[in-house]
Parts: sequence; C-alpha cells; structure tokens
Amino acid sequence: MDVFLESFDRIGIVGTRFREETSHQVQAAVLARRGRDAVRISGSTGTGKELIASLVHDVAARELGRTGELVELNCGNLTDTLFESSLFGHKRGAFTGASADQSGLLEKAKGGTLVLDEVQNLSPEAQGRLLRLLGEREYRPVGSTSLKRTDALLVLVSNLDLVKLAGEGRFRRDLLDRAPAKISLSPLWQRREDIPELAQAFSLEALADRGWDDVDGATRRALADIEAALVEAKESSVRRLRELVRDAVFGLQGEPPVALESQVFAGVLRSFYGTGTESRDRWDLQDIDERFDLAVEAQTVARIAELHGLPETTLLKLARVLRELHGSLGTGANAVPSSYRNLMARTSLATKAALWLLSGAKNQSEFRKFFGTNSFEMPPKSVAWQIFHDLFGPTDSSSSDSSKRAN
Repeated sequence: MDVFLESFDRIGIVGTRFREETSHQVQAAVLARRGRDAVRISGSTGTGKELIASLVHDVAARELGRTGELVELNCGNLTDTLFESSLFGHKRGAFTGASADQSGLLEKAKGGTLVLDEVQNLSPEAQGRLLRLLGEREYRPVGSTSLKRTDALLVLVSNLDLVKLAGEGRFRRDLLDRAPAKISLSPLWQRREDIPELAQAFSLEALADRGWDDVDGATRRALADIEAALVEAKESSVRRLRELVRDAVFGLQGEPPVALESQVFAGVLRSFYGTGTESRDRWDLQDIDERFDLAVEAQTVARIAELHGLPETTLLKLARVLRELHGSLGTGANAVPSSYRNLMARTSLATKAALWLLSGAKNQSEFRKFFGTNSFEMPPKSVAWQIFHDLFGPTDSSSSDSSKRAN
C-alpha cells in the first residue's frame, strides 16, 4: 500500500512479502480502527516486532494525526512496584525512595504510542493493573487517589503465543480481550522470497562498514545458497541472518573481492546450520519442484484475478485459509467429513467471524456502523442480527427481539 511506503523506507523494513503482509495487518489493526483499540504484536524472536511497533507509531502519526512520542517499556524482569511506578508514575511517599512526585511513561506517551515489550513476563497482579488502562484508558499513579486518562495508542508485544498462554492459565484472558487488534509476524523461513533481499541488504551494509563500497554485493548463486539453507533449517530470525552475513563479510581477508561469491558464505552456513554448498544439488531440486508448483498456481491465480478484478495476493491468502479450514474438518474431537457442503458452511462461518473481528464491534449496532454511516452502506439489521446469532449462539426470543429493537 502506498500509504506505508514512506514509513517502510524510513524505518528500514526490507522484504517485499513482509511489507505486503504487515501493511495489510497494520491497516486493519490500526488505521481501520482509528487507533482506538489496543494492539498486540506477536512473532518469534528476531522476526521484526520492534520494527513493526515503530511502523505502527509512524503510520498512526502520519495518517491519524497523532503527534506524541514513541515510548517503550521492556517488561522483562521488572518487579510489580517498579513496573507500576515506571508506567503510571507515583506520588511522593508512595514507597521507600519516592521522595517526589514522578510522572510515568503514560504521561510521556500522551498523543503518541506506548509499547509494552515482553508483556508475557508480567505477573498476574501486574497484568491485572492493565485491565482498566486497556479497557477504559484510565490509570492511577502509585499512591494517588485520583484517576488519570490517556490517549496513547497502546501496543503489547510478545514472542510467545498469548492465546496459548491464556489457555494454560499463564496469561489473563480478560487482558487479551481488551487488546482485540492483532498483528502476527511470520517466521523468516515461511517467506523465503524475502531472504535474498534481506541477505543482499545486509551484505551491502557490512561492505559499507568495511569501507568496501565498490564491491557488488552477493551473487545470485550465493543468495540462492543462503535462501535454501535458511529454509531447510527453518530459520525464523532476521537478526540471525544479519549476524550470518556480517560474520562472512568481516571474516574476509586480503583485498576486497569483486563480488561476494558462494564460497564466502560456505563456512558460516556450515557453522550456523551444519550444512554448506555440498547440499546445493539437493537444494536446487527442492527449489525447482517448489517453483514449478508455484508457477502453475500463479497462472491460475492470475487468470481468476483478472476475470474478477481481485488482487492476486488476496486470492492466495484466502486459498491458504481454506486449506487450513479443510484440513481442520477431519481432525479433533468435533471432526466432520471434509465434504463440499461442510467446507462451505465452515467457510461462511469463518467469513462472518473475520468480518466481526475486523470491525472490532461489541454489538450489532457497532458492526453495522463499521461499514458506513449511511443506510445503503450498512448491512441490513436482519443480516447483522443473523451474523451475531451465528457467531455468539442462539438467544431466547425475548432477548432477540429486544436486541433487534436496540439496534
């Protein structure tokens, strides 16, 4: 999306697919919601969560007119008292050493963005302190009897699956419910087309650091070797790829080469992943098979997209969702036959659920207004009620009638 290009370049976010995926997610999680909902960013270590937090702040500043600072607090290894004092501020005498009133980071983030990193490390008590903040945007400085309000865009960041932690009783489910906007980052190996772009960018960066600006960078063969090795090792971390490339460049001896050939990276690939260019034939065969399948799929996708005026990327993402839905029908305690009828029923329900989550609605009225303020833009009341009924279960006739009248 054009709206994100300036931010991507300014922050230094590299990778065509990564840019595409995150722009759509930030659009839905931040811009479509006008920055009103707390956002949670998840992804394994090294996938770029800090960069996306910066992207969220930058885009919100430009598109939503927010003028405040980007403020970050790492929640790892903080005591509950230090966490509350750092975030909310404190009054003089609130605890030992509190010799004067002190504003917290929420005050500093006024009109801007507050990022709580490693939020999974907070104790249950500290998590409870966030409920009012995320729900009502209110907080109480330590030792104070009065509430304050904040307009900061709140972002929770974690390298763990918070939904899974909540299911295990290790994270508060009600806290997740107050951060409904979600951005999920794919591991690096699942977006393999970004690997050569990143490896080349890191190569040129390292060459510039050595003062070798005339070196052309990594060759296509070298980039292909790096890509194959990382995919086979299921490497999730962009940070580790950067470390690998820099180790290779700074390990070069003598005069600067014309370009970075495959042998430059062979040693570090073997050191990092236990495999080097001796695996190239196997990598190439796997790559050919995968690219052939992708080429056939691309022709089909391009034709359908042209016929119906749809973005190709949208069709591919929908196909991946349907593939997961189809695979889920025949597994688990509630398994059903993976027939066409069952798949279409599940697809319809998933579409309704996704629309509801996209809207961030708490009731049918908010759901209708998400699509516009004019009656011709909104879904009919009967449609909104039916979607609500399908997603949240049947209600008795009296509550259904009152719900219809209320909306």
